[in-house]
Amino acid sequence: MTVSEDARMSRALDSALVDVPVVGIVRTDDGDHAHDAVCALLDGGLTVAEVTLTTPGALAVVRWLRGESRAGVVIGAGSVRTAADALASIEAGAEFLVTPTTNPAVLSLAREAGVPVLCGAFTPTEIEVANAAGAHLVKLFPASIGGPAYLRDLLAPMPELRIVPTGGVSIDNLGEWFESGAPAVAVGSALVPRQGAAASDIAERAARFVAAAVAARGRYARPVA
Repeated sequence: MTVSEDARMSRALDSALVDVPVVGIVRTDDGDHAHDAVCALLDGGLTVAEVTLTTPGALAVVRWLRGESRAGVVIGAGSVRTAADALASIEAGAEFLVTPTTNPAVLSLAREAGVPVLCGAFTPTEIEVANAAGAHLVKLFPASIGGPAYLRDLLAPMPELRIVPTGGVSIDNLGEWFESGAPAVAVGSALVPRQGAAASDIAERAARFVAAAVAARGRYARPVA
């Protein structure tokens, strides 16, 4: 992939998160439900969504969604833990990768392919390593352990880092995360229950998150780009 293509994919992700600073995480027990859930999130106004590899048929869902290609929407693969996972996700058309951990092999392969990574890390050292290894964004995971105060403490000595909290983000604490310096948040079960939620319910939840996140980001935080 050329440098211009690499930059294009990163710009697409940044642009989508500037519009709506929420990454929708879809982790379900059924691939068809995952597809419907992503479509519902997009109908509700989200512009960025990931399908986790723990979802049955996840890569087929990513490939299907990419084929539908809605304008301004960016689709990625989550729970990417190995270089093999990364390669399969990229070949399926994932426009970004999300990892739960900091794996240099995944970051290296993604960098060569020109695909941005939202790289999972928790401690200050892990976060610094992820950033130095080329993470496009750092995913603070599990963010529920330290809460917004932990993010604020992390950014005090590393204010230039773009850290996206994941795990424990809800409509009730959304503003606290942006006030603490998050440029965006990633939300899973609060948007998409693992099973049983109707598409209309998911779309309604997404719309509430979009409105709240855009308002909170406008009050407190710097945007992603």
